Amino acid sequence: MIEISEDTPNTGPKGLLESLLGKTDHQLFWITLAIFGLVVGFGVAAPEKLASVLGAMQGFITTNFTWYYMLFTAACLIFSVWAALGPFAKMKLGKDTDEPEFSTMAWLAMLFSAGIGLGFIFWGIAEPLYHYMQTPYGADPGSAEAVPVALQISYLHWGFHPWSLYAVGGLGIAYFSFRHDQPMTIATSLYGLLGENTESSVWSKLTNLVTAFATIAGISTALGLGILSIKFGLTHITGLEMTPGLTIFVLVLFMAAYIASSVSGLKRGLKYMSLINLWLAFAVIAFIFLAGPTLQLLDLFPQSLGNYLSNFVTMTFWTDAMNQAYDGKWMGWWTVFYWAFWIAWVPFVGGFIARISKGRTVREFIVWVVLIPSIVMFICFDIFGGAAILAERSGTVALWKAVQADMGSGIFTLLSAYPMGFFASIMIFISLIIFLITSADSASFLVAMLMSKGELEPKAGMKIVWGFVLGTLAIILLQTDGLKALQTASIVCALPFTLVMIAMMVSIVKGFGKDLKNRDLK
Repeated sequence: MIEISEDTPNTGPKGLLESLLGKTDHQLFWITLAIFGLVVGFGVAAPEKLASVLGAMQGFITTNFTWYYMLFTAACLIFSVWAALGPFAKMKLGKDTDEPEFSTMAWLAMLFSAGIGLGFIFWGIAEPLYHYMQTPYGADPGSAEAVPVALQISYLHWGFHPWSLYAVGGLGIAYFSFRHDQPMTIATSLYGLLGENTESSVWSKLTNLVTAFATIAGISTALGLGILSIKFGLTHITGLEMTPGLTIFVLVLFMAAYIASSVSGLKRGLKYMSLINLWLAFAVIAFIFLAGPTLQLLDLFPQSLGNYLSNFVTMTFWTDAMNQAYDGKWMGWWTVFYWAFWIAWVPFVGGFIARISKGRTVREFIVWVVLIPSIVMFICFDIFGGAAILAERSGTVALWKAVQADMGSGIFTLLSAYPMGFFASIMIFISLIIFLITSADSASFLVAMLMSKGELEPKAGMKIVWGFVLGTLAIILLQTDGLKALQTASIVCALPFTLVMIAMMVSIVKGFGKDLKNRDLK
């Protein structure tokens, strides 16, 4: 009789799969594929019905859990401050002798590519305009007093609060993975609570499933929405109309580009593309600042930042309890929607930031993940949003009308009013393309890492499979008007994921305390 040991190669379907994809979490792999098969099937067969059901769920959440989202987000911000200033701030995400894997500039570039993507280009013009024309408090809509108010609200939605959510999500994963040699999965952040039972716990398996779902749904939606911006940009620059066939062709090209980048590894494709994009984005910001109303933008920045800081606590906890802002709908349109949206992206962005943060101290991690990106976003929104509002007020260009007709048109419409704006539009167009590639690259890398049981360098086959899933999902849902439903589904998942994040914070505190005590005893 032949004895079969654990080392005997598996030549069945399971063995063939692992030979192509490497180490594989088969339960997570097939359950995730099955769920997305159902969602896509429903989205193709009855997109309006799916959107209606998910929309009703989102409406219920934003209406009844406003108080909870505001308190939860504030708690994450307070936790981040505590982590940076508390007794554990000098502890490393790794062994005491570990050094950072990436330079600070490369780390920052990849952090921005994952955490923001094309968001600040897409919303940097549109959001301040909306708050200027539909001001919820502090000033009359469309007035001079509404200008700094519009910017301070944008600072709230893109500043310390969302980045602290990412920091909470990434800190526990990086700490327990690099310091305690645990697999690089979202569930690893629960190690301080579950200990050696972390990998086998049903809670860990559910956490990784929600992570995979939220990541794929979020990035597939971002790819589809990004194509809408690129669609306007391509027409604006070349005069070509994006037909459905051309749209699919462009998405296929994107898919090939980000899969190739992902397969090349973090230290090559993603690192260098993120650095290029960071400098491109800075160049465009500098162009708008110098070509636009420079002096007014300089004056507007300290006033808007001062409004933001002086009203920081009020805005953090403001729930519109009396339903005064647009019949009580404004919070659901904006702040609560944003908090749910950022939380839905925590599994992806937090996990990816954790992967690239080995060797950093806890304080360094918090400062560079929360403080520095927030300051950069304040500057970006002052320049993008301030220039847009001032152009609208002066009548230089009808930006409000353009943004209402097509959200992706804002930046290109603004640049059309500037000298040499056409060349800046080309730079923005290139930046949009690279942002899409780097976002999808980092997402496919993270999902591959999850499916590979937390391997730091998943096999190329695994990256290709999930890169293909991301792109295919975007193509199908873009053609069937199902993108909005998928985005809503990921946001609905944010509510239960807040419970995971609460457990993360408790786990981090327990893990820090135990490690500090053990280190002091040595």
